[in-house]
Amino acid sequence: LDKETLRGINSFDLIVAADVFVYFGSLEAILNTFATLSNTGSHLIFSTELATPDEAPLGWRLLGSGRFAHTKEHAIQAGKSAGYELLVYQEIVPRMEKGEPVHGQLFAFQYAENQDQEL
Repeated sequence: LDKETLRGINSFDLIVAADVFVYFGSLEAILNTFATLSNTGSHLIFSTELATPDEAPLGWRLLGSGRFAHTKEHAIQAGKSAGYELLVYQEIVPRMEKGEPVHGQLFAFQYAENQDQEL
């Protein structure tokens, strides 16, 4: 997302990205962009494929499928850095792939307006 795409949009009360962040490495930039579109109290809900810290020391990693998986810690820290507070975390199966469950996670955040964010 860039400023040109977002021109004319002031804010959202709810942003949902289900099975979308598999196409992003680090979540920091996209969550910071979402924060600029969030009002205090706005909700952000998203899923990711699950990676452990041992599998993904950077917090994310590229899988053989060409998709990215993220650690719980990376997603929570990226959300917190963008001004969101974690409300709900749950391990889920976001989809089946070749008849096998994909291990994933669901996050629900609320925008808390610059809680620890530096401008």
